[in-house]
Amino acid sequence: MPHEVSRRQVRLEKEREQLEALNRDSDYVSTVPIDPLPGRPPERYRITFSCRGITGIEDSQRPVYGMRHDVVIYCHDDFPADVPWLRWETPIWHPNIEHYEPKNVCVNKKEWLGGMTLVDLCQQLFEMVQYKNYHAEHTWPYPLDSEAAAWVREYAEPNGLIDKKRGIFVANRPFFKPTAAERRSRIHILGPPADSQSGSRIKIQSSMKPSGSETRVVLQAGAELLRCAACGAELPADSRFCDKCGDRVGEKVKRVRFGN
Repeated sequence: MPHEVSRRQVRLEKEREQLEALNRDSDYVSTVPIDPLPGRPPERYRITFSCRGITGIEDSQRPVYGMRHDVVIYCHDDFPADVPWLRWETPIWHPNIEHYEPKNVCVNKKEWLGGMTLVDLCQQLFEMVQYKNYHAEHTWPYPLDSEAAAWVREYAEPNGLIDKKRGIFVANRPFFKPTAAERRSRIHILGPPADSQSGSRIKIQSSMKPSGSETRVVLQAGAELLRCAACGAELPADSRFCDKCGDRVGEKVKRVRFGN
């Protein structure tokens, strides 16, 4: 249907813009379109993560590490109503990514339908590579790679190589540059213009200096707004998972009251 095609193209264009911004805003993540058609937004991307990750294990069970990790994202015909297809291209050893063909990746469909973008997905995958995010227990949702999951439970965690609950990761590189994380996390509360009779308004914008008579109060999502509900640890502005206990960081709402 033309309406559905148009809606999909609008979403693909928005994702393209956000992924291009990610290339500028991250030191360790790069995105490259694959065979885009002229005049249309890309449907496929190769995402490269430059961080320490586990690419396999030796006969002794010791991990083998790598610093480059590639995954292909394909926004198929049912996108965005369904999660994009993912295929890991480089060697990987993770409970939620198949190290054998077809090298699928576990994605939470409920989270995707709840408003996740491709940038959000890239951040989740980046944290998976560093073992900040994994599910190795033989419980729902079951690990996609049972061999890697058993290795985590029976060898890696008991020997202190990784343990998200204790804050032991393979690496701890940030998804965004510090300046980008700060810019993305700022909410500006702008007062009304001098000639306006209306009340205050909320405007979400970049951290550029406001012009004219506008008064700015900056609520920065830092130590106060990003705090793990499970253990109370203070987290960087771009965190999706707690570095200390491994719990997912829920959205924090700062309530602001105007007037009396």
